[in-house]
Amino acid sequence: MVRVQIIMGRYLPGFKDGGPVRSIANLVEGLGDDFDFRIMATDRDSGDLAPYPNARVSEWNLVGKAKVFYVRPNRFDFKVLQQLSNAADVTYICGCFNLYAIKTLLLKRVGIIKTPVVVASMGLFSPGAFKIKAAKKKAFMHAANIIGLFRNIYWSVSSPVEKADLLTRVKTDESHVFEAGDIPAAVTGTCPDKIKGNALRVVWFSRVSREKNLLGSIEILSRTKKRIHFNIIGPIEDEEYWRLCQSKLADLRSNVSWSYEGPVLPEDVADRLRKQDVFLFPTLGENYGHVIHEALAAGCPCLISDKTPWRDLEAWHAGFTIGLQDYATYAKRLDWFADMKPSQFKIYVRGAFDFVSQDTQVESRKDAYRVLLTEVSSRGLKMKKSVKG
Repeated sequence: MVRVQIIMGRYLPGFKDGGPVRSIANLVEGLGDDFDFRIMATDRDSGDLAPYPNARVSEWNLVGKAKVFYVRPNRFDFKVLQQLSNAADVTYICGCFNLYAIKTLLLKRVGIIKTPVVVASMGLFSPGAFKIKAAKKKAFMHAANIIGLFRNIYWSVSSPVEKADLLTRVKTDESHVFEAGDIPAAVTGTCPDKIKGNALRVVWFSRVSREKNLLGSIEILSRTKKRIHFNIIGPIEDEEYWRLCQSKLADLRSNVSWSYEGPVLPEDVADRLRKQDVFLFPTLGENYGHVIHEALAAGCPCLISDKTPWRDLEAWHAGFTIGLQDYATYAKRLDWFADMKPSQFKIYVRGAFDFVSQDTQVESRKDAYRVLLTEVSSRGLKMKKSVKG
């Protein structure tokens, strides 16, 4: 069985990082019977001072279908990265800008890590995401390309668009880029039976950070005319950005009320979303968007930006994909949902649920990951044999 060493910032039972944790958790759940997944991650969730209860540090912990090696914050030591990577058949890094990723890439570049290395792009090179701290990222990419930091590195992308974004920034052979879409969680239960009240319940659910564009959602709400209650759910990642959002929320007209719930445990997400009417998410960029999948599964028609891979919402009566900066259209759609008769709204609730519950691409996505991991592992074995020969 191919052993895959995944290196990431945080993993289960953490949840505050959102999509990256869900992506890897779904990958492990979907393919954990076919591959030996080992995960190296920090022993606590984002922003937490205390480690996970019962987490054993610097030794293996069984978490679902994976074995997890927890380390203290900022303790992704070169020696441990080398040992864990060389004990595997494939090393899989989540992103390339974090310190653990840079250390792993450096070890690979100088030949200390012998195992083939795959970097998950994770939407980092989309125009919207890349422009956050763009100067630092451009400087890093320039230096990385000069020293050949990505030489002989493989890449995992979730779509052709993400592949194109990657190739504009990274000097690499296209044969080193594998397309494997994120594996969503299974949709369980039945379609919610929602009754829309006098005020439209609009939810924004994500990490409070610039790339998730909460500020854009507030601007959209400032243009609405109907009664709306705006519910914000998710951990605050950027305190300065949150203060700016709060000042804009305070300026909203009286037709919009709002509340902030904070982070929500994974087991409570579906219940919270089922109590909402519409999911508003003008994100700057998502390589997948697990929260969109969760909102649809909870019967929330979605108003999302065109910077995600989600399409065909309108055809399924599941919501609308709208241009990122077209805030006027977002506002008109919110007012339209607010005026909607209960019988018509139920069509959109059913459409949202059906759109994700009838997804036929789950198995093909699993197959794409099987190809990626087995092919990269096979290339690594061939390389080792040629070196010995």
